[in-house]
Amino acid sequence: MNKGQILLIVGAVVVTAGLYMLPYAPLAPEVSEEEAATPVAEYSVVDDVTEVNNGLDSASLAVITRFEIAVDRHGKTEYRDSLMAVYDMLRQPLASAYHSMKKAEAVNTADAWTEAGERFLLNAKYMGDQRQKAGWFGLSKLCLEKALALAPNDLDIKVDLGVCMVESAGLTGDAPMQGIGLLKEVEQADPNNVKALINLGYFSVRSGQFDKAEERFIRALKADPDYSEAYLYLADLYEKQQQTAKAIDALNTYMNRVDDPQRKAEVAGYIKELSNKLK
Repeated sequence: MNKGQILLIVGAVVVTAGLYMLPYAPLAPEVSEEEAATPVAEYSVVDDVTEVNNGLDSASLAVITRFEIAVDRHGKTEYRDSLMAVYDMLRQPLASAYHSMKKAEAVNTADAWTEAGERFLLNAKYMGDQRQKAGWFGLSKLCLEKALALAPNDLDIKVDLGVCMVESAGLTGDAPMQGIGLLKEVEQADPNNVKALINLGYFSVRSGQFDKAEERFIRALKADPDYSEAYLYLADLYEKQQQTAKAIDALNTYMNRVDDPQRKAEVAGYIKELSNKLK
């Protein structure tokens, strides 16, 4: 099994089912040293949205244009919501993130800035080239910082910002420990915060601290037994340690807790692959 294969199941599910529906987003693969050393050109999100629109069929573009005209004339946030809904339906999450940010600029609430930050964060994890990823991480951080300024005690915003800072460090040159520090602040304030535990656990895997990772994943399951994706993280952890039987057990538990046939089939394939190693 290739490194990180198990966690890619989660990523595939997120993109297929709707980019913003997963409660605790899995993390993106690390940026290689070669990628991090490559100069990143200046980024414009408006150019990317224009490119999205240029690739749409005439009927979809007509709907979007109608809502854009309504925004320009009336400035009502519900038209931004309509634009986001249309782009989500068309599976164009970058354009949705852009209009989410424009809505946040208009209403200036913590919830609106958080949604925009999370949308850009998930785009950066799953899509785009290096230049785009750097731009999306930057916009995510900007939005989440604005959200946290309006709601400084919101632990979920701190988790999102911490993850953004760690994940973008390879592209921005920022110290990843600043983001880890935010996640640990949340863990200290709320030891049962599942988002913080899952993300800290995954970062522990990446740094080779397997005991800490396992302990955090198990704590996350105790705090939220319904968060089945934690078993994928455990399976990935066990597979990295060549504990094949334990990885299979974790995958079987996950498969028994989900209803989606596609996910079941994907996990069953990985279980079969791992089982062959035990023969």
